[in-house]
Formats: sequence, C-alpha cells, structure tokens
Amino acid sequence: MVTAVIFGFAIFCGWLVFDVTKHKKLTLENVISSLVVGVVGALGWWLLDLIF
Repeated sequence: MVTAVIFGFAIFCGWLVFDVTKHKKLTLENVISSLVVGVVGALGWWLLDLIF
C-alpha cells in the first residue's frame, strides 16, 4: 500500500512537471489532471500488488 502511494505521488509530480513545461504556466486544470493520473496510477499499482 505504501509503495502504491509513493508511486502515485511520483506520477503526480512527473505529470505536473511535464504539463508545466509544455504549457509554460501552472493552471488548476494541470494540477487536477495530474492528480487524476496519479490516483489512477496508484490504484493500478495497488491492484498489481494485490494480484502478484
């Protein structure tokens, strides 16, 4: 579970940095989309951890 949270946070930070460099500014839309991607990544990692 802890690894899934760490993985989700890393995905969130990476996606946010990618969006900010792409759009040259930080917007609420970028933060929310990064948060959604981070949560989906964490849930996927958690499910993979449960299966294997």
